Amino acid sequence: MKNGNDETSSLMRAVWVFLGYMLLGPFFAGLAVSAILILFPLLKLGALLPLDLPPLGVVAAGTFLWSAIPAAVAAVIVIGFLLLKGRVGWLVAGVAGVLGFAIASLVLDMPYRDALPSLAFLSGLVSMAVHEALQNAKIILSSDR
Repeated sequence: MKNGNDETSSLMRAVWVFLGYMLLGPFFAGLAVSAILILFPLLKLGALLPLDLPPLGVVAAGTFLWSAIPAAVAAVIVIGFLLLKGRVGWLVAGVAGVLGFAIASLVLDMPYRDALPSLAFLSGLVSMAVHEALQNAKIILSSDR
């Protein structure tokens, strides 16, 4: 049974999870896209990138700003599992990231439509990285530990 302190703790965890996803998610997404744009040409994989990309800073800042919406959707999904079960696993976090990206790309005008599957996968990885950061900070408990 839960007493008043446990429910307050669950609500506070939910607030911290939302803040973590809203701050860390866009940061990790911008960092990942920047790393891809820097490393792919060095690894001779530049042909996989779109030809008409803006400069790196513009792409990183745009990624940071645009990814706030998928991060919010992923946070709501993760918080739902957190409030229902008390724990969240890495798989749920990854699926929440992909679903958040899918919903945001359907609602908003997303450029580079050919890259959507790869970006959805990257969004899942970013969500798992945020989950790991929140787990290491002892904000959420994982269901697989």
